[in-house]
Amino acid sequence: MNAGIEDQEGYRQQARTQRLCLLLSSLLLLLAIWCFNVYYEHQTTPRLIIDTSVAPDFAVVIQETWEQFMSAFAARSDCFGDVLIKADYDMPDRAMYDPRTATITVRVPERASKLKGALVHEWAHHVEFQCEAHTELREAFIEAQGMPANTPWRSEGGSVNVLSSDWANIPSEQYAETTIVLVLGKRPVKTNAPITEDGVDVIRAWAQKGNSFLLRFSFWLHKLKGGLMN
Repeated sequence: MNAGIEDQEGYRQQARTQRLCLLLSSLLLLLAIWCFNVYYEHQTTPRLIIDTSVAPDFAVVIQETWEQFMSAFAARSDCFGDVLIKADYDMPDRAMYDPRTATITVRVPERASKLKGALVHEWAHHVEFQCEAHTELREAFIEAQGMPANTPWRSEGGSVNVLSSDWANIPSEQYAETTIVLVLGKRPVKTNAPITEDGVDVIRAWAQKGNSFLLRFSFWLHKLKGGLMN
């Protein structure tokens, strides 16, 4: 009798031990998954670094605009790195990107809407210079903009000292201006750089990790739909 009771108690104890081991194993698995997600997010999400030269109100605008930009380019966030934002009261241009240091300098003070446009324009250049896969969109974008296929993507000496009339014809600058429309819906400052719906579609498809075939397919499908409606 006592032996039977002892056996039942032993089985219950063994069952409790097994359940405890199963619970601990599940908790360890959940902890491992959480740690992996944190590590992966840290490794693949570029950091927005705001310099001490930036005033608090401008910092709020930067953070809000960055969230909009990252929402559009989330699928590509693993191919470009951290970016530093500085403020400058004396620079002649609205903003400037230095690919050597991944630094964007923005002229202040300025209206928030103009600051947003300047930030998105320069972040587009940041992606352009850092993401190797960016070359996938260039041919389709140049075609979407109606430019000759052999048009150089950017000028050899950069765009800083280029005349405004020539600046507007550089594919790299048209891409950055078009990205403003993709992220913000419209340009706060109208420039001579043309914006086309096809160009917006090409950048959107690439930002969502469409391959070169899908980029071209999206472009020609849009053209076909436009032809059928006319």
